[in-house]
Amino acid sequence: NSEILAAWLRLCVRHGHRAADSRLEEFLLEVGRRKFLEPLYREMAKTPDGRERALSIYSRARPRYHAITQRSLDQTLKSP
Repeated sequence: NSEILAAWLRLCVRHGHRAADSRLEEFLLEVGRRKFLEPLYREMAKTPDGRERALSIYSRARPRYHAITQRSLDQTLKSP
């Protein structure tokens, strides 16, 4: 269930549970729903290391996302 997985991944990012990194990346590359993506990218962008990881994943995933999702995430991940 994507609802449960997205919530769990968000907690993993928030608490630095790096063992979930590969599943997080997979989720961000396969799911296109903004309601799942935006909270995860926003959480990742709270730290310099997380922002770097988020930008790396986003650069590969962006072409797969809907234009509205792209615009939202472009704003979320813009330079601080």
